Amino acid sequence: METATFLVQANNNNQQTIACSITDQLLKNLPVSVIFCYKKGIDNNLLIDSLKEVLSNFPLFAGTLININQILHIDCNNQGVHFSITKENGTLDQIIKELPTIQKKRLINTINPKKVISDQSPILTIKLTNFACGGMILGVCWHHSIGDMHTFMYLMKAWSNTLNKKEYVLPLIVKERDNYLQENLEKNSNIMPGVRYLNTRELFKLFSYFLLSARNKLSLQFYFSQNELNNMKKEFLERNQKKLSVNDVLCSHVFSIISDLDSYNTKRTLAILVDYRVRTNLPQNLLGNFISSIKILTDQNINCFQLATELRESVDNFQERHMDIFSTQEYIEKNGGIKKIDKFLKTSIDPINRTLLISNWTKLGVYDIIFENSKPFYFTPFGDYPFPWLSSVCEGFSNDGLLYSVILPSKLAKKLMQENNIQRIHKYRDQSEVMPTLVEQLEWLF
Repeated sequence: METATFLVQANNNNQQTIACSITDQLLKNLPVSVIFCYKKGIDNNLLIDSLKEVLSNFPLFAGTLININQILHIDCNNQGVHFSITKENGTLDQIIKELPTIQKKRLINTINPKKVISDQSPILTIKLTNFACGGMILGVCWHHSIGDMHTFMYLMKAWSNTLNKKEYVLPLIVKERDNYLQENLEKNSNIMPGVRYLNTRELFKLFSYFLLSARNKLSLQFYFSQNELNNMKKEFLERNQKKLSVNDVLCSHVFSIISDLDSYNTKRTLAILVDYRVRTNLPQNLLGNFISSIKILTDQNINCFQLATELRESVDNFQERHMDIFSTQEYIEKNGGIKKIDKFLKTSIDPINRTLLISNWTKLGVYDIIFENSKPFYFTPFGDYPFPWLSSVCEGFSNDGLLYSVILPSKLAKKLMQENNIQRIHKYRDQSEVMPTLVEQLEWLF
């Protein structure tokens, strides 16, 4: 297997420095990794040349992260994107069948988020793996402080459009992200911060958890066909008599089953990640981490129909009730300020207390990342995340149905994989329905 590795720099660089927001800095220890799978490869030079062109308008992805006066900044210095090209003798089908068991670095150049800052190394890596069958996988990893999934997909769609000689809306890059929010968001009545301050005892407890328990985890992926989702939504609507989204009912359904199987006899929390650009009328081309979460506290015995209603009401009233930008900033200032940022943790991330965090990656256009006439047939998160209780929803194969990916403690994951519990997960599936070919072929897909 031959591999070529090099830096891809923008053709033209707009030198600037971007002050990261508090949210960016709370995410500074997290990388994000995904893969796009294509049955037909693309000329490598076309991909590289178009990336050079598009990076001119997305300089933050080719820069580095630096600390200035204890505040994290993106230095748009055009150091470059870490790009590698490798050739595998096997086929794409073989890799897909073995996907859960292969080492992540085989398809992705993973980054260590702390070293990215300390060593001034690239904040975006792209690995292009070409297969003997003619297919390819595009593996991408980026530092979360640069931006959320929305930001990343804005880059990917611009890259696709550039190669295909199409126009795209230029991104909006603001140099002071927190100041921009202060000036463009109306303060709401929510006084609950989106973080908690960890004292010495809590920090030790969290460190011990990561050292002793967090590694004992398994990743699972479930496929829900469109027909299955329609059946699910129909019953929820009949029970609730209220308008619900597919995401409302799917999240409530899987959370109720996971909670029921977990031997944790206390209240539980479901956290739903929200991209609040739409909810607060911020521009869609705004780059950064403009995400917050809705947290719903439930009893151990969950009424999934009631939960779906609560979730919908929370989403519909997000700006007034749940947006925590201002309350979080005030809380951090009262507890030591930005210089103590490492002692704060987002409340939506709480693996010790089994908070299930669900990110909705649907409607972001992951299957629109087309290069010439090559279209992805499978997209999935592919990171080696440091702890369980993280999950995401994205479109299924070739944009059909939905895929729910979740990382759970090994004991609980194995219980969920039992046949009777798989049947509970898929209680809305018609047994006579013909599943997509890959769903039938992949033994690891439930």
